[in-house]
Amino acid sequence: MFIRVFCSVIGCIVLAYILLLMLPIYNRVAPTAYYQTNTFDILAHRNGGALLPGNTIEAGVNALAVGADVLELDVHLTEDNVLILRHDATIDSTTSGSGRIAEMTLAEIQAFDVGFHEIDYPDLVAAPGIKVPALRSLFERLPASRFLIELKPSNTAPADELCRLIKEYGLVNQVVVGSFHDSVLDHFREMCPTVPTSLGESEATWLVLLGKFGLGHLYDTPGYSVQLPMGEDGFIVTPSLVKAIHQLNMRIEVWTINDPQTMQNLMDMGVDGIITDRPDVLEGLVNPQR
Repeated sequence: MFIRVFCSVIGCIVLAYILLLMLPIYNRVAPTAYYQTNTFDILAHRNGGALLPGNTIEAGVNALAVGADVLELDVHLTEDNVLILRHDATIDSTTSGSGRIAEMTLAEIQAFDVGFHEIDYPDLVAAPGIKVPALRSLFERLPASRFLIELKPSNTAPADELCRLIKEYGLVNQVVVGSFHDSVLDHFREMCPTVPTSLGESEATWLVLLGKFGLGHLYDTPGYSVQLPMGEDGFIVTPSLVKAIHQLNMRIEVWTINDPQTMQNLMDMGVDGIITDRPDVLEGLVNPQR
């Protein structure tokens, strides 16, 4: 009796799974101006932080010059309500100063040089005088560029200021916004519904899990793209996941890849972009004739 019931339950589960596999795609995202073409994107991680100090205007200008299509950067909000380019919540790791960004003004932060600590920039020397920039300054210097901007803090005030700046500079079609904090991303989407966003951490996790079971086509996506790590031995990013993401009309970009062979493998797999500290190396693979 027990075996009969058990087999019946297993049969129902298998049948339900087969039916789920046969269901149509749940929700394709609408086209967005940011992703106007199906071309592969070279995304400069922290504006190309292996070539010049990361998250600086100088690095961004250089990254574009060596072939980057998109500048990927992180932002924090200062005490005087200015968004700056910075990965960490403090200025300690790569500047000549110290302190928490949220407790310092822009002027106080820019009193220090970005510097070159080994953690960010091994074996290279840069010109002195490079400062932590305000996001506004980057927008003014590179108004025609495309940006992937990550909101680092867990509070929503930076999201409000980012929304305001994007609108002020007319960059609604040139920015994708992401965050690891779901509440921050939800708030930004509510405040700036016309600006495309990528998936947050938990959203991306659900997509990957569904993809592992062949059910990625059922994911109800709130974002236009997803940025994922390769995972151990390529466990996360697989051809089947790439296919599922494309079925949703989304883009998949993989971080942070600096090895040329891994770059080539991912391009062969069909990912839409690679986030790298070395946009020059990736450009050499994308356009070997240059």
